[in-house]
Amino acid sequence: KPEDYTQAYRSLAMAFDEPALTLHYKVEGRQSYAVLLFVPTTPPFDLADPIRKGRVKLYVRRVFITDDADLLPGWLRFVRGVVDSEDLPLNVSREMLQNNPQVAQIRSGLTSRVLGELESTAAKDADAYAKIWEAFGPVLKEGLYEDRERRDQLRALARFATTAGGGLRSLEAYAADLKPNQTEIYYLVGESAERIRSNPKLEAARARGIEVLLLTDPIDAFWTVMPQEFGGKKLKSLSQGD
Repeated sequence: KPEDYTQAYRSLAMAFDEPALTLHYKVEGRQSYAVLLFVPTTPPFDLADPIRKGRVKLYVRRVFITDDADLLPGWLRFVRGVVDSEDLPLNVSREMLQNNPQVAQIRSGLTSRVLGELESTAAKDADAYAKIWEAFGPVLKEGLYEDRERRDQLRALARFATTAGGGLRSLEAYAADLKPNQTEIYYLVGESAERIRSNPKLEAARARGIEVLLLTDPIDAFWTVMPQEFGGKKLKSLSQGD
């Protein structure tokens, strides 16, 4: 029941909010494991911990092993929950966890499943997803810098303030409103939207009716250094070039 999941989440995460998303499933085949994961509603207290460790607990046949198995990447460290493996040895060491191919498969599977659930929520309930992005968007954007394999998925999940106003926008929505002959997606990075809006570079864009992404999270200065594109359109800083 929903209240059972809420109670389990609060017990596992030592939290008082409701889970925004719940993933509960079992994997069977070459290896078997059960998964119960939660996306919180409010950011956990340790979200800004510089160690950037996940807090998903690993069990083997219902015996607790560790909450330090890095079962999700750092940019999903807000996810809480448990994984219970049927196949790993009970005496598995930390070094073994780092190099075990079964654990690597679990990591990959969990990451894909969480991203799939976020994609599904974004498609079916834009308001619910907007709240998740507001709470954890800056953390998810770390993946745009770190995870080459999942960059396309993360770009599609990203939401941005833009000069169009009216709330956060996806790159898909931006691309749908491209001006004729516009071949790039433009952005500006700054400390705040107010500072960016006063940038003289925006005047030329406004005069042409071109929408500009307003990037104000500290991580934006890092992931935008990497080559990025969406739908065949490159992302380009309005402060570079003409």
